[in-house]
This record gives sequence, C-alpha cells and structure tokens, in this order.
Amino acid sequence: MTFEHNAETDTIDIIGRDLARSRKFKNIEADGRVSFVVDDLASREPWRPRGIEIRGRAQALKANPGETNPPQDLIRIHPQRVMAWGLDTDAFGTTHAREVIGEG
Repeated sequence: MTFEHNAETDTIDIIGRDLARSRKFKNIEADGRVSFVVDDLASREPWRPRGIEIRGRAQALKANPGETNPPQDLIRIHPQRVMAWGLDTDAFGTTHAREVIGEG
C-alpha cells in the first residue's frame, strides 16, 4: 500500500493491490472512523522517534470499470485531528496536535 496527499480534495488517499478485499477497506465500509499513523526513527544514536497520526473520517471508494474517478480502489481520509511528535520538536516532549478546519 502507498499513500499520498491529494491536494485537490485535501485528503490522504491510500491505494494498494487488492485494496477492496482488505480488512482495512471492509472496516471503513462498516464504520468510517479512522486513525492513520506514519512513524519511523530519525536516528538510533541518539534514539529519535518521530511520527504523525491523522484521525478523521474515511471513505472506501471502489473503482468502476471504464471510469477514471477513482482510477483504482482507494481509501480517502478526511482529516479532523492531526498529532505529531519528533518532527520539529523533541520526540519525548509535548505532542503537537491541531483540529482540522473544513468538511472533515
């Protein structure tokens, strides 16, 4: 699976092989609430974890044969709350969070 920011819709779009058959896709069809986390280590010495968590509503969109919107099955996340740590601050300090203004 891969993800990208869709500037046109101001969403996070997740795509992947056989996505519509995945448990993630089915969970979103049943309940549109979602939490999406991306984290990694900026370094091991010193230990510096960093990450971002996006919470919001999601759509499970199935591609229609012959149509281009969406061109493939995808999960579209409409962020409502964004939290980050270790990106521009101390990883073990205060987590930064903000509510997202918009349709969500």
